Amino acid sequence: MSSAEVAAKVVKNLEPEDYKLLKVLASGLKQHESLTRKEITTYSKMHENIVDFRINRLHDMKLIGKNKGGFTLLMMGLDTVALKMLVDKDIIIAMGKPIGIGKESDVFEAITSSEQGRALKFFRIGRISFREVRRRRTFIGKEDIHQWLLVNIDAAKKEYNALNRLRHSGIRIPVLYYRAMHCVVMNRIDGLRLVNIHELEDPKITLQNILHDIGTAYKYNMINSDLSEYNVLLDSKNNIWIIDWPQVVSRSHPNAADLIKRDVYNIVNFFNKRFDLRKDKDEALNEVVLQ
Repeated sequence: MSSAEVAAKVVKNLEPEDYKLLKVLASGLKQHESLTRKEITTYSKMHENIVDFRINRLHDMKLIGKNKGGFTLLMMGLDTVALKMLVDKDIIIAMGKPIGIGKESDVFEAITSSEQGRALKFFRIGRISFREVRRRRTFIGKEDIHQWLLVNIDAAKKEYNALNRLRHSGIRIPVLYYRAMHCVVMNRIDGLRLVNIHELEDPKITLQNILHDIGTAYKYNMINSDLSEYNVLLDSKNNIWIIDWPQVVSRSHPNAADLIKRDVYNIVNFFNKRFDLRKDKDEALNEVVLQ
């Protein structure tokens, strides 16, 4: 079970003092790897006896961790803060089943108070690294967890900002509703990832549509830099949706030429192999950058 699914259950039983303490730790993430008991007491303006009780309670719930420097937020704690923010702001009222569990994100369905469907995308960059470390049975320091929390919050910001910039580009992108910490709320897209599609009515047209969108983003000074068959969706009307933009860079990036080339080559290689096309990769790259 994902930590977000556990957090969704925790939120229902979260008491105001619990959340107040979690918010203190969340607001201090940028400046501190951990906070001492005294600092938490000062920032929360709660009595030290109450702070002690809440710290023990949140630690038992696996929302916070303890190290030599004090106490720090864990991933499940960050999930809990994000979900509580979304509920308090009436962005959603409930989280449902997982839509997709990927290498660097978990996506869940959700519902609003007006019964509209939403998709919640929780960033999970670093998860593979943690799994490898655990497999080798070596210690994961709290400072490592702290760093990955910041990385995931930053990834959510980058994706949210990138999608906002592409809003009027003509590229099909999800409708954005809110960002809470490392979670982006958007509309749900009913489609299949290219990697799961083995037959297309006209693969040449589909490929050209993807290259057109890559070129449009390029004109908007944006390079996805992580494009592959895993983050392109095709809906029931054969519309293309390029998803996952947390690694976006501008054309002024020192590796921009290599990154746009890799994006185009990845897509063309996939279509040539899966659908037996003969599209020239360099020709496709020229189409994109000169569009």
